[in-house]
Amino acid sequence: MAGETVYRDRPWWLGMLLRGPADLASLLARVAIMVMIAGGAACAVYSGYIHLYLWGRQPYPYRDIPTIGPLFLAQGVVVIAVGLLVVISRRVGALILGAGVLAVSVAALVIDVEVGMFGFKDSWSVPYAKTTLYEEIVGAVLLLAAACVLAWSGRAGTSTAKPRGR
Repeated sequence: MAGETVYRDRPWWLGMLLRGPADLASLLARVAIMVMIAGGAACAVYSGYIHLYLWGRQPYPYRDIPTIGPLFLAQGVVVIAVGLLVVISRRVGALILGAGVLAVSVAALVIDVEVGMFGFKDSWSVPYAKTTLYEEIVGAVLLLAAACVLAWSGRAGTSTAKPRGR
């Protein structure tokens, strides 16, 4: 295979994290994975947009809430950047990062509504709370599923390989 010698000494886990849709044999599989990646990245970017909108464009903007305000701003910027990284790189490592960021967003929202954090407790009735929850779950599932398919497809051919001697 062309270029095989360049990556021969790369650890298996690094090769798995760097796998992308181009490594899939089937055109249909590549298209399906790309749709999943684009959908997950779109969910991430939309989540970031909602956080930035709530931070600055509400009658009672989140930017005025101590600790929560700066965290909303940071989350908006970071999630948009991660969403762009996911769609640009399309690598397993970026997909796992994107799914993780969205899962942490879901956890933070649930904790904020059910328990409260930093002296502030939100509600499910505030604008975009349920919408954000659902789209972040969908985005995380799409990205994690795409990462699993790409990682699994890369390991299928390695089980019969002979280990190299030292």
